[in-house]
Amino acid sequence: MSSAWLAGTRRAPLAAALLCAVLIPRAEAQTYRGRSADQWAADLASGDLDQRWYAAHGLAQIGPGAAAAVGPLMAILADRAEFEYVRASAAFALGRIGAEPHRVVPLLAETLSSDLASVRRNSARALGRFGSKAQPAVDKMADALQRDDAVFRVELAEALWLVARHPRALPLLAEQVRLADGPAAFEAAEALGRLAERSPGEITPVLAQALGSENGDVARSAARSLGRAGRGALPQVAAAFRLESPAARRRAAEALVWMGQPGMAGLVDALSDPAAEVRRTAARGLGRLGRAAREAEPVLLRAVNDPDPAVRGAAATALKQISSG
Repeated sequence: MSSAWLAGTRRAPLAAALLCAVLIPRAEAQTYRGRSADQWAADLASGDLDQRWYAAHGLAQIGPGAAAAVGPLMAILADRAEFEYVRASAAFALGRIGAEPHRVVPLLAETLSSDLASVRRNSARALGRFGSKAQPAVDKMADALQRDDAVFRVELAEALWLVARHPRALPLLAEQVRLADGPAAFEAAEALGRLAERSPGEITPVLAQALGSENGDVARSAARSLGRAGRGALPQVAAAFRLESPAARRRAAEALVWMGQPGMAGLVDALSDPAAEVRRTAARGLGRLGRAAREAEPVLLRAVNDPDPAVRGAAATALKQISSG
């Protein structure tokens, strides 16, 4: 595979980043479904558990604007007699609101040891949302990694990385992805994808390894996350094209499709891959780019004569999409 498509990947897209910083508005939602935080908070005292659950959900959607509800939400989370999913919703809301970490973080650290799966999992997520403000909880978070609940350990590892870049976080997520067994493997791949947005240099190599996972959901998640990571992930995706597994190379091509324009040159190279499934994915990806892939027309014209009928069909379709895009 040529290295031409990696050109320019070391140049940071500063102008684009500054533009995004200007265009993305601050979240100032003070109501949810037409109701204020005070109205939702009043429902936390309802005798109807569904209403209490939905009240916590509504406060979570309002976020920082619902800071006045922190006390009642803490009371719900601390109440072991409360229904499991109402407590879990309260933990979720406390993380979304992000207020009063000096009070909230110790409670969330305590509820990590809950026997109720949804309570401890949402407590872990909430701690992650507090970021470095949850540093006082790191020891308890690390101790809780021993719990026999794989999905919870994944949630907690992600939170530990967000809070303290804890050295146990990435190895745990990578190991869970490698096992490729059950929902925890997919959750780990999704967690790595979220973390890659903040720490691409450290996370994308782990995601690249997951492209060869025997778990199709894990491999697809890794491809999507690498694509969304953008140009910074191009070296890892390029390395994946050197793997022996055609399935892993196909996932690498999928990552380039998710990447859009930055992945175009790599998709052109992938049209010469030995595996038909990789060439087919590359052709389809170029078609999705529309007129932006006009430079790929000569290679696609050659691909119309590919030995594999599915590749020929994908190339012909791509040429139509490019010409009409």
